Amino acid sequence: MRKCLLVMTLSIGTASPGWAADIAGKWGIGAGVLGGGGEISLIRGHSERTAWLFEVQLSGSNGNEQVEYTTPGGPALTPVDRNSSSFSIAAGPGLRRYSRSPSEFSPYFDVSIRGTYRRSHTTGSPTYTGIGTGLGLGFGLEYFTRWHFSVAAHAPVANLSWFRDRADHGDGLYVEKRGEIRATIAVRPSLFVRGYF
Repeated sequence: MRKCLLVMTLSIGTASPGWAADIAGKWGIGAGVLGGGGEISLIRGHSERTAWLFEVQLSGSNGNEQVEYTTPGGPALTPVDRNSSSFSIAAGPGLRRYSRSPSEFSPYFDVSIRGTYRRSHTTGSPTYTGIGTGLGLGFGLEYFTRWHFSVAAHAPVANLSWFRDRADHGDGLYVEKRGEIRATIAVRPSLFVRGYF
């Protein structure tokens, strides 16, 4: 038993360091652990410098608030409970390109396209549902360990999106439609853990 432990310890201690070039031909899974916003990605190493991505991001919220209405100079009216909920899912392919593939620390940039579905509702208001698409650009620095996983600081920096939603007011006569095109530039760093096999 002691010999087995000694061999395992020596093999771990003498394992070659990991680097981005090791992802060629491998699959990987990544998830945001700090500030990642519920993002999970499936990774396929295409070559020593590039990887194909399929990313999925889920977000949702559910809240309750009590609103008190008053009339000018009059008594307060009965408080009203308002519930609000929202759900969105964004998914799509992407491409990652490493700039220093034969290194443990490798900067990279991502280009991705995502489709989005979103639904939100607040008591007393119509339910909004919508779809959209977006083109994003991100940068990161990934540290590859010798144990087939990595830790990455990742930051989306630019996004161009189109979104269209509609609200049905429930009477069947009035349907509200809205559309928007938005360009954003903002650095929102987050921490990801990725495993390769």
